[in-house]
Amino acid sequence: MAWIFSVSKTFLLPALIAAVVVVEAAVVPEGSDIPELPPELAVDYVDPLSVEKEATFASGETLKFRLGWSLFKVAKATLQVEPDFYNEATSLKISLSARTNSFADAFYKVRNLSTSWVAGDMSRSFEYSAVQREGERNRDTQAVFDPVSLKARYKNHSSGEEIGPVDILPGTFDPLGIVFFVRCLDFEVGDRLVVPTSNGKEFFYTYIKVVNKVKKRFSLGTYEAFVLEPDIKDIGGVFKRSRNGMIRFYFSADEQKLPLRMESEVAVGKFWAELVDVGTDEETGSVAVAKID
Repeated sequence: MAWIFSVSKTFLLPALIAAVVVVEAAVVPEGSDIPELPPELAVDYVDPLSVEKEATFASGETLKFRLGWSLFKVAKATLQVEPDFYNEATSLKISLSARTNSFADAFYKVRNLSTSWVAGDMSRSFEYSAVQREGERNRDTQAVFDPVSLKARYKNHSSGEEIGPVDILPGTFDPLGIVFFVRCLDFEVGDRLVVPTSNGKEFFYTYIKVVNKVKKRFSLGTYEAFVLEPDIKDIGGVFKRSRNGMIRFYFSADEQKLPLRMESEVAVGKFWAELVDVGTDEETGSVAVAKID
């Protein structure tokens, strides 16, 4: 069952993204190791620094998910956003925690926490950290993004391993912060998105297609939802061994753009994550939309 969580933490929420505005392709700095985008992808490049954005999520918003494998419920996850500061800069702190239930604990116990700090204007990531307790494996990693030098650095505090610096583009997002960046955008069926992304160890382009709009019943009720599918041709693990491996995401087709469900089919079965509860700041009960500076 370990594969469920290794894949889930990579694609459950960090890849819940969709496409929107077509802008000029990024200019790769001279001497950079960043690959040039092929023409067919360059036309879909979205520049986080210049694209129009509008927050759709509430300050203090808390999203709770149930995770499962086939018919079994195996874990729960909580995604929360709150205003913060990063080195005195206005920021949003985004936290994603996941833990297996008592049933799954008997096979593979998971207690994970990922945290992203993104700029208050949703234009870039500052830092991404992940504390992973999975079975017998413990990891404590950190990726720091420097918007001035356009470098990212990675460190595993558990092992002492350090990687970098690696080149990044202006407006690069981490795999978790990108979720909220995309929730600030408008998109329709047929749109595509290419956005600069890094985990600190390497730079890559995230590519997602908005393939459909459906009316479907979810745990929260019946919603119209956009159907999103990422390009998984370069994904390893169980997807590499699955000829017809698939990942599909559902975003509510309203102002909130809630990530309602994720599902995937691979060689060893089907795993899914379903949004089961939406809350706001427990102290103030605020439902005010978060402000983008």
